[in-house]
Order: sequence, then C-alpha cells, then structure tokens
Amino acid sequence: MIAVRTKPSRESMTRLWKVQTSPVRSIIALSVFLLIMIVTVIFAVVSFRKGDGNILLVVLAVVTACSIAIILVRTLRYPAKRFAAVQKNVPDMKSEYIFYEEYFTIRNECTGISENLKLKYSAVKKVIYNECWFVVILGGGNGIAFHENSFENGTPQELSAILRDKLGKKYKVK
Repeated sequence: MIAVRTKPSRESMTRLWKVQTSPVRSIIALSVFLLIMIVTVIFAVVSFRKGDGNILLVVLAVVTACSIAIILVRTLRYPAKRFAAVQKNVPDMKSEYIFYEEYFTIRNECTGISENLKLKYSAVKKVIYNECWFVVILGGGNGIAFHENSFENGTPQELSAILRDKLGKKYKVK
C-alpha cells in the first residue's frame, strides 16, 4: 500500500492543466487562428491599397486578433482561477490517494464533505511523472496531481513500479 496526502495547490492544478490540454491541439488551433488573421490582414491591406477598402475585412482581422488574445489569456490564467475557486469554496480541502496492487482510492475531505472513490487502474487514461510530480489523468476531464514529497507510506519508486506494471505505455516518465 502506498499512501499520499496532499492539499490543492496552484502548482498541482497548473501541472494537471498542462497534461490535460493537448499541446498538439493547442498549437494547431493557435496556428489556424494566426493563419486566418494573417490572411485577413493581407486581404484588408491589399483591398485598401487598391482603393476599394472593405471595412468587413478589417473588422474580421480585429475580431480574430482579439479572439486569439482572449484564448491565450484564459489558457494561461485557468489554473490560477481554478485554484482560487477551490480555496474560496473549500479552503480546508485535503486529499488522500492510496495505491494498492489492483486498484487505488481517492478520498477528498473538507468541512462537512467527504468523497471516497475506488478506481481500477483501467480507469486511468495516462500518468506522467516528471520534475518530482505525478499527474494522473482520469476520464471525464478529471485528474489528480501530487508532489513526491506528499508520500506518507511507500516511495515514488514503488508507485512508479506499480503504475508501470499496471498501465504500460500509459505511464510516462519525462
């Protein structure tokens, strides 16, 4: 049995967010937005140089640029906002993760609330272990992240062995 006890932190939420959001999808989406903006700006400039300026193209370029800016700001600020919401709603939240050979449990507790989950390793989409952090992605956009200093029973190496055995290619060390 390997036991981990932790509290939500901005760092854990940031790491979870980075693993949950696919960098490839983000890069592709941003590239498409930038391409649309560049093409729109080029058409607007050419149109104005010819003397038949189309205000619609200028508006489209401005809207696209604003959309990109909003997406970038929201993406970068999301973990901090999520952490602030958790701190506001459940400031005394504590989590305990216990890993057994065949399953693991998640227990979240705060004043007046206790949530207990028992999950098989097949429920795990992927696990990434890097820079002393474990990030476990579950289905439905859920996940947990914890630092290796959070271990109360067992070691990060023992947990790595269990996860490598149970998850195979879904477990990655970076």
